[in-house]
Amino acid sequence: MLTQLESKPIRSHYALNIRGVSKAFGPASARTVALNHTDFHAVLGQLTMLVGPSGCGKTTLLSIIAGTLTPDEGEVEVFGYKLHAMSRAKLTRFRAQHVGFIFQQFNLIPTLSVWENVGVPLTIAGLPSRKVRDQAFQMLERVGLKGREREYPLKLSGGQQQRVAIARALIHKPPLLICDEPTSALDRETGAQIMEMIRDIAREPTRCVVVVTHDARIYRYADSMAKMEDGRILKILNTSEEIEADRHGD
Repeated sequence: MLTQLESKPIRSHYALNIRGVSKAFGPASARTVALNHTDFHAVLGQLTMLVGPSGCGKTTLLSIIAGTLTPDEGEVEVFGYKLHAMSRAKLTRFRAQHVGFIFQQFNLIPTLSVWENVGVPLTIAGLPSRKVRDQAFQMLERVGLKGREREYPLKLSGGQQQRVAIARALIHKPPLLICDEPTSALDRETGAQIMEMIRDIAREPTRCVVVVTHDARIYRYADSMAKMEDGRILKILNTSEEIEADRHGD
């Protein structure tokens, strides 16, 4: 069973408060700067999109927010926790208790049934198999897959597999949901269905959702948008009108 982190309140208006974060990779002679004194913020109850060209630092910033990378400089505060000051063990517990991930390629385990895939986070946390199954079945009903619980991932369509991935990401009720290109492997109609579901999840007042995407078709689902280039946030768009106007201006 995972050891619980001490409960802490959110210390500001922001659920995510990233200040002056820098990150570089490689030896000093061939250093590549991924983030350059970057600031980023997101609030509860909204879907925040992070967009920009390939190599601009989006994935690095996402990894720092999730606690899978530590910054070279700067402060990373998520729900009041100072991730930049945490030990590796505490970061692992933080992710297990607070973060859900949705990926481009679904990352389902083909030898496990649908409900077993969804239940993986609870199994890792040490819950009894019966409770894992019951909660997985409930979550699959929520994402529209009632009756498909005992099937295997390869028998499902891409959209159905992404629904399984969403159920898995939500099964432990994380307040932070991180989505890395959740629609790029899907057709337009299926991608729209998935984004409608993610947008509804983001409306929950105790949840913060961050989506990294290159897919301009889904920009309309954002409540706010941060545009990145060369390791920095260049522009913040805070309304759907601003996002639409910026999209037509590109």
